[in-house]
Amino acid sequence: MRPPRILAVDVGAGHVACGVFSVGASGRLVLQQFALEPHSPDPAHDNRWSLEVAQSLGAIVARRRLGGLAALAVPGHLALTKFIKTPSVAKEKRGRIVAFEAAENIPHALEEVVWDHAVIADDGFDLEVLLTAVKFEAMQSLCAAADAAGFPVERATPAGVALYHAFRHTHPQQAEPVIVANVGARTTTLLFAEGDRYSLRSLGLAGNAVTQAIADELRIDFASAETLKLQVLTGQTDLPAASPSRAAVQRAAATFCSRLQLEITRSAVNHRRHTGASPAVAVYLTGGGSLLAELPAVLAEKLRLPVERLEVLRQVDVAADARAGGAEASAAVLADLVGLATRLVNPREEEPSLLPPALTRALAFRKRQPMLLAAAAAATLAFAPPAYYYHHVTRGLQEQISRYDGQLMPLRSVQNRNEGNLRQIAEAGRQITALKGAFETKANWVNFLASLQERLVQIEDVWLDRLQVQRPPVEETAAVDAPPPPEEPTPDGQAPAPSAVPPPVPAGPPVRLALSGRLLDVKNPQSKVSPESIERVKRLLAGFAGSPFVTAVENERFDTSQNGILRFDFTLVINPRQTL
Repeated sequence: MRPPRILAVDVGAGHVACGVFSVGASGRLVLQQFALEPHSPDPAHDNRWSLEVAQSLGAIVARRRLGGLAALAVPGHLALTKFIKTPSVAKEKRGRIVAFEAAENIPHALEEVVWDHAVIADDGFDLEVLLTAVKFEAMQSLCAAADAAGFPVERATPAGVALYHAFRHTHPQQAEPVIVANVGARTTTLLFAEGDRYSLRSLGLAGNAVTQAIADELRIDFASAETLKLQVLTGQTDLPAASPSRAAVQRAAATFCSRLQLEITRSAVNHRRHTGASPAVAVYLTGGGSLLAELPAVLAEKLRLPVERLEVLRQVDVAADARAGGAEASAAVLADLVGLATRLVNPREEEPSLLPPALTRALAFRKRQPMLLAAAAAATLAFAPPAYYYHHVTRGLQEQISRYDGQLMPLRSVQNRNEGNLRQIAEAGRQITALKGAFETKANWVNFLASLQERLVQIEDVWLDRLQVQRPPVEETAAVDAPPPPEEPTPDGQAPAPSAVPPPVPAGPPVRLALSGRLLDVKNPQSKVSPESIERVKRLLAGFAGSPFVTAVENERFDTSQNGILRFDFTLVINPRQTL
């Protein structure tokens, strides 16, 4: 079984550091591999910071072949940390109280941030809670950059909390209150530790303040000022002692030391006022910005406390590979890495998580994948014997079906011929029905015209000018003449025998006859048509309506504008049963 290990990643404002930790035979932490990659700390490049982090991680992968699931220290300029004190309540009620306090103390809507909490102390009366939050977009961008470089994030811990774990691991017996200052490029994290209780504060005063002061005094760009600062403070410059550039760097460093001392003093006073803690007995320095040679002396003189550098590797063994990567020379930037790795020797450490919920769910699923795969494999193996048995049975049944199909083949041929004959019989029946209808109606026109002539003779002095047949539309005729639905087969599966009596022909839409004619008013040839003539026409229409060929008379119109002549128009609706 592979021994447990942690790949810790510290992304600072001006560098990226990676360390692979494991536990040695003696139970001590072992730094197996280490890599450090600097990048520009210029605050003007904030919009490119995630990209530079990804590039630095990519360079580490190319140079040191590191990669895999990583524990990430979220830098102080991204993570907000705040300590609150509430009345102690039962554990099942803490969630709602902490959520309420988070909404009150985090200066952003909770939907816009990733936040979490950790209980620092609970004495039965008061509950001390650490709240921490980071903007969702910033955390998502940082995790995406790490993942793109081959470092998918499985833990995201605020750098201040990692600093506390590193201090407790390095000084496990320290019970008196102390101050640990992690001076970075963009922020300084102050840790007030007293036994198992601690508090954090982030200061916006850090190494970039020295660089900016140099750039302002010498009127050079930030990158040039950063290079000059590093050369002068590390003694790697050829500038003479009286050089204005060297003097500017020294003045900026002295000013920074004084300002940092004032901020530490002010923060210590506020911490004691709010928590009632005892005064600190010592100050420990770490971080790349703490390498100013005069900083410990200035702080010791002003704070009147012993000031020393934090030896983060005192309880950590350094392997040869990590030593070759420069781990011992870069001890000042290793505090957060060691703090992330202490979970190997103290798995019960409580720490808040700033990992976005989507990544948390994805990580949980990834951890369950081996178990799910094993369960799927077991289920597959469990179904193998029944599957083999049913496959064998199915193959036997298929062979029987093949034999029966061979025996049924001649019978199917006879059935197909019978079905074809039945279709021919049905078609012949339809043709006979159509011919019978034509035969029965062949004399209808003669009889209808004879009836029409008879009624005209009865009225006298009346004649027709126009007779026009109005057939129904083709769509209606087609709908009425549509063939009947096929008959259902009998229960034994055979096609039904054709009926001896063909079905009656359905009555189609009625045919209409448009007629126009005139009636002569013999008694009043030179004047308007008399009511008597109108009455004669009405008797004519009533006679048409009484014909067996007609079901209705529609659209009656009369024109009396011509002297002695009555014009009329009407439409006869032909009886569908006596169709023409």
